[in-house]
Amino acid sequence: MLKNPIPSTKDALGFDNFREDLAKQGRLPPSGAPKRETVEPVRSPSNRPNVLWLMTDQLRADALGFAGHPFVQTPNLDRLAARGTVFERSYCNSPVCGPSRASMMTGRYLKDHGVLQNNFRMHKQEQTLPEILAGHGYRTACVGKTHCGRSGIWEDNLNPADAFGATKPDASPFHPEHFPDAVYLHHRTSPNPNRMLYGTYPAPVEVTKSYRITSEAMKWLYYNDDPRPFILRLSFDDPHPPVVPPEPFFSMYAPEDIPDELVLDSAASLANKPAVLQEYNAFMGCGVLTEEDHRKHAAAYLGFVSHVDAQIGRFLDYFEQSEFADNTIILFNSDHGHYTGEHGFAGKGVGMHEGVSRIPTVIAWPGHLPEGEKNQVLTDGTDLLPTLLDLLELPLPESVKGKSLGPVLRQESDQHKDELFLQWSDFGFGLVGPRYKLTWYACDDDGELYDLSKDPYERDNLFHDPGYSDVKNEMLERLHSRR
Repeated sequence: MLKNPIPSTKDALGFDNFREDLAKQGRLPPSGAPKRETVEPVRSPSNRPNVLWLMTDQLRADALGFAGHPFVQTPNLDRLAARGTVFERSYCNSPVCGPSRASMMTGRYLKDHGVLQNNFRMHKQEQTLPEILAGHGYRTACVGKTHCGRSGIWEDNLNPADAFGATKPDASPFHPEHFPDAVYLHHRTSPNPNRMLYGTYPAPVEVTKSYRITSEAMKWLYYNDDPRPFILRLSFDDPHPPVVPPEPFFSMYAPEDIPDELVLDSAASLANKPAVLQEYNAFMGCGVLTEEDHRKHAAAYLGFVSHVDAQIGRFLDYFEQSEFADNTIILFNSDHGHYTGEHGFAGKGVGMHEGVSRIPTVIAWPGHLPEGEKNQVLTDGTDLLPTLLDLLELPLPESVKGKSLGPVLRQESDQHKDELFLQWSDFGFGLVGPRYKLTWYACDDDGELYDLSKDPYERDNLFHDPGYSDVKNEMLERLHSRR
């Protein structure tokens, strides 16, 4: 029995019914209140393209059916991917929420916009995507999480609360008693939901925040009778920790089916990483996690992914029947990824390995852009803003550092970027090239170098291998010139 159950609307006081009873007794005249009538909005869609942005939080690029995952069920995102272009080598600029989102919002790097970590504010002079679009006559709306170092950038911003305090904002305090099956980092129960590794959401799907975000976005679309074109973003908190999918999603996948590559030999893999990563692993409480913990966490995480996919499917089913469907650019992506056991990590952290830095990215505009494409060009979060402005045929601010994917999407070019620049706070920096990936940590003057063509799970650190010193030194020189 839950100590703080969700209050039922049936328990609300029936003031209207009480007055009606008095009227029936002849003690009051009949109510003169008019009956409510549902008036359907009169919509006149703009001829200019709209933008629909479906965004998840902490979703791995490889945890999707269209990305080749062996068994995860994501039928709705798979059908969206089939209608557009999947960018298979898309990265976030920083594997943490605020900085990554700020780069997407501005088309600029961390050192430019100033959001080095989640608690940093964006520089006042920065121009954000919704503000730029508003200046060109767009209505802008975000339903769900914003978190980019600046508030008030959306004309409409709706962020439903979570009923059990598992995600912010909270409708009620977080109580561990609501999650009796939960496993926590450090193997210690905590009043902080961010310390929870996984557990079952203690209510039906319809109570979850992702369901509520979807419903609010459908409502916004229904009542949108504004003649302006729009950008509407559904910004889901899931599958960000705590990993608490509701049933039937929590039990959808078996822990024993999790690929061995993610959970085996994690201690040996961590041992050849820089000291700062080993220290962070212990600091976060991952050091006590067992292979069984990692498998159960990964299985619950995939269930969470399928839960979000189902909500995206609800919205797409509704959207595709609307008068806006034929002239809307659709973007799907995530702010960063998630560790599910690699190198002994769970969640996110100081590291910039593929599981946390590579993100799913799909861009679709049926009838205007090619469909069913998969592309291997290197791209990152700074490219999002210039790409959308290019497709909308709007001018690009001179301050933008990213590069439009428009020529690639229109199949006018098969070239994009030679190298990507990543950053963690003010002490971790990375370069991703076609083959090699380098990270360098200022606190230790140490780093990592991987040949992704041979070592996609980044187990064999070549940073101190004499045979790769030329590759390392050349990449370090380019990295230091950019930080």
